[in-house]
Amino acid sequence: MKRIVVAVLVLLIGLGVLGYPTLSNYLSEKNGSYALDTYEKEVSKLNKEKLAEEWKKAYAFNETLAGNPVHDPFIEGSGYAIQSNYYKVLNIKNTMGKLEIPKIKVKMPIYHGTKEETLKRGIGHLEGSSLPVGGKNTHSVLTGHTGVTAGKMLTDLTELKKGDLFYLKILDKTLAYKVDQIQVVLPEQTDALKLVKGEDHCTLLTCTPYGVNSHRLLVRGVRTKYIPEEKAKIKPIKNTKENRKVLFAAICTAAVMLILIGIRIYLLYRKGNQKAK
Repeated sequence: MKRIVVAVLVLLIGLGVLGYPTLSNYLSEKNGSYALDTYEKEVSKLNKEKLAEEWKKAYAFNETLAGNPVHDPFIEGSGYAIQSNYYKVLNIKNTMGKLEIPKIKVKMPIYHGTKEETLKRGIGHLEGSSLPVGGKNTHSVLTGHTGVTAGKMLTDLTELKKGDLFYLKILDKTLAYKVDQIQVVLPEQTDALKLVKGEDHCTLLTCTPYGVNSHRLLVRGVRTKYIPEEKAKIKPIKNTKENRKVLFAAICTAAVMLILIGIRIYLLYRKGNQKAK
C-alpha cells in the first residue's frame, strides 16, 4: 500500500509542476481583470470637471520632465529621484490605466513605479519618463516581466513587428500607438528611452532573451489616431514562440517525471518480488 501511495504522490507532484505555469497565469489574469474593472468603475464616476482636472495635472507633470534622464527599471538603485507628487497624479484606486496589446492578448493594469512587487501585479510606469497621456515632447516607458512564474506578463512581446498597434486606456480616453522601432540593448543603454522633440512615443520594455534576461527589448510606438474598428479587426496570434518554448519545457519536465515514476514503480515491484521469494 505504501508503494502505491508513494507512486501516486510522485505523480501528483509531477502534474503540479506541469500545471503550475498555466494556473499562475490564470490567477494573474484574474487579478489584473479585477484591478481593471475597479479602475473603470471609478473612472465612470468622475464628472467632466474632475476628469479635466486629472488631465491638466498629468500634462503639467510631463512639462516638468522634459529632458530629464531615465534609468533601467530592472536595476535596483539605479538612481532617479521621484517627484513628491508622482503618486498623486493619475492615481485612480492605485491604478494609472490599462495597457492593451490585441495581437498577443495582453490586457494589464498600469501602476506607478517599477518595484518588484509592482511588476508582479502588472505593468509598471518607469519613473522619470512621461506619464502615458500623450502629447508633443513626451515619451512614456512601460515595463513588464518576461517568463516569470507569476504570469505571462510581456513574455510574448517578441512577437510584435513594425506596424503593429497597442493601446493605452487612460481615464476616459484611449490612446493608440503604432510600433515604429524595435531594439535589443544592454541594461545601461537607455538613450533610446529619451524623448524626441515634437514627437509622442510610448515604449514597452522587458527583459530578453527568455530565461537569460541579460538584455532589454524595447518596442517603441508612435502615436496614431485611435480607430475602434481597426482595433476590432486585429486577430491575436495563437501559437507564439515563447508559448512553444514553455510547452517544450513542460513536455520535457513531464517526460522526466514519468520516467522517474516508472523507475520508482519498477524498483518497488522488483523489491516486492524479491521479498516474496
